[in-house]
Amino acid sequence: MNKLILFDFDGVIADSFEVFFKEFTTACNEMGFNRINSREVFLDLFEGNLMLNVVKAGFPLWKLKGLFLRFLPRIKEVNDRVHPFDGIREMLLCLTAVYPVFIISSNLTEAVQRFLTRENIDGIREVLGADIETSKVKKIKQVWEKYPEAIAYYIGDTCGDVHEGKEAGAITVAVAWGWHRPERLEKAKPHYLVHTPKELQLLLMQDNIKNI
Repeated sequence: MNKLILFDFDGVIADSFEVFFKEFTTACNEMGFNRINSREVFLDLFEGNLMLNVVKAGFPLWKLKGLFLRFLPRIKEVNDRVHPFDGIREMLLCLTAVYPVFIISSNLTEAVQRFLTRENIDGIREVLGADIETSKVKKIKQVWEKYPEAIAYYIGDTCGDVHEGKEAGAITVAVAWGWHRPERLEKAKPHYLVHTPKELQLLLMQDNIKNI
């Protein structure tokens, strides 16, 4: 059975919450926007598309590009300070040997690629970051068009990932080690919820997994 494996980056592959939270809220504060003032408020942004929810939280639409440009150098530096979760590298190397694997992320394409190179993670076909397109739905569909006969799986760690993956028509797999806790993820009703990279690997390597 043909499978197309699509991964989110932050919270699934990279253990990046602490530095990402600090730098993003600092950038917002420097632009006079202090409503993202707690972890819970920050995590609420990931109930859906990040950029849309930042605007819904009250950030002026006309200043959104400025926020992105201000955060741009920080996000590059942030990725130099984060590392993969335990077991992620081994899991990815196993999957990339069998299936086409892509990364669909709100992070920056170049920053993710540098991370993969630094951590010796080979085999990822392509990284599609926020600089290419902010909508994960559009990016999932864009990649899927190259593999029309495949069953697509989107692996994420937030409710927003689950919602966007479903909207794109993919089978959604939520991971319990990321930014949103399992109890929160369950409310988004992913097709699968896994608790370790090994469990995720076993799930995706099954030949008889059904398209739900």
